[in-house]
Amino acid sequence: MKHLLQIIGLTPGSLEPPASAVEIIFQADILTGGKRLLDSFPDFKGEKLAFISPVTDYAEKLNKLLKDDKKIVLLADGDPLLFGVAESLAQLICADHVEIIPAPSTVQFAAARLGRSWKEFEIISLHGRTDYSPLWGAMQQEQSCAVYTDKNNSPAVIAKTLLDKGIDNYEMTVLAELNTESETITQGSLESFCESDCPALNLVLLTTLKTTDRQIFGRDDDSFIRQKGLITKFPVRATGIALLDLRPNQTVWDLGGGCGSVAIEASFIGHSSKFYAVEKSAERLQMIEKNIRRFRAWTVTAVHGTMPEALKDLPDPDRIFIGGGIGRDDSVIKEAAQRLKAGGRIVIHTILIGSFERTRRVFESLGWEWQSMQIQASTSDKLAGDVRYKAQNPVTIIWADKPEGH
Repeated sequence: MKHLLQIIGLTPGSLEPPASAVEIIFQADILTGGKRLLDSFPDFKGEKLAFISPVTDYAEKLNKLLKDDKKIVLLADGDPLLFGVAESLAQLICADHVEIIPAPSTVQFAAARLGRSWKEFEIISLHGRTDYSPLWGAMQQEQSCAVYTDKNNSPAVIAKTLLDKGIDNYEMTVLAELNTESETITQGSLESFCESDCPALNLVLLTTLKTTDRQIFGRDDDSFIRQKGLITKFPVRATGIALLDLRPNQTVWDLGGGCGSVAIEASFIGHSSKFYAVEKSAERLQMIEKNIRRFRAWTVTAVHGTMPEALKDLPDPDRIFIGGGIGRDDSVIKEAAQRLKAGGRIVIHTILIGSFERTRRVFESLGWEWQSMQIQASTSDKLAGDVRYKAQNPVTIIWADKPEGH
């Protein structure tokens, strides 16, 4: 029978193994993991194998050694399943051949030092990552965050990045070299960390200073900074967002973003998703950016450019909303349809019959099933000491799902 790959978490800082795991470690044929962890066992007599990248190559090497009947212990820091190596290896090595012995996580130590429950914090890793969107999503929900860092995402870099984005309602605590004789805990404003030089081993806690009376959905049209008349009005906006059928962890395009009202409203529903509001007008782009800051819609990115060229550098979307910018040819719709992920949905608002017809023809040429509805809302309006209902322009909505395999 093939030996188990035993993944053992070491206590953060001291790098001590659980008492039950000491004998397991020294009976192994091969000890593997990061260099810092391997160096903490100078008396180990067997072979040492440093972690190799990418993780797929590492898993292939481990699988081969397991087949050769080697006893392997993989060292991890803290809880191996909390943004640790075991999380990524679990999909690459048969679960029946893996045993995990965890230690307390760095987050648990940090929360204990501050006398707070670690469950108060959204735990996010920027270690070896360039994508800040999970952090933006948590901050849009005004959650306190525990952030794993690295040399590229140091406390100073994180503080500057947050301030550049306009985030000003968080306090930072840096816990460095936790559970060692050199342990330090430093707390202050984001500004105070912009030029800080912290030890490489650290955890950042971002604590909400103040919460706002956040409106999740249904913002008044007049609350958006916009050009007169250039907004997807609330009744139609609400319907379009509902038809998008948003899910967590998606990429969403809002094409012809205008003032950004659709992307911003949708971003408070599509938790942990990325939203891109594409707009060709530099003036309107500034309005989108101002509205992002006004509503603290940190998961929305304003993109300046003319479509379809402006779409080439964006990640492929799961959902697309087009409220403007279709143009007088099919190029934008065709590019959007081509880039949409299989199983994704596109929702298009049209006012002109020609725009509706071009969209319908594109969907039919692709073999996509489509649906449509026309909405014409009237809202109350004061007139002559009384109230009337003022009609808004009718909008025809057409939507389709991209078939799997297309």
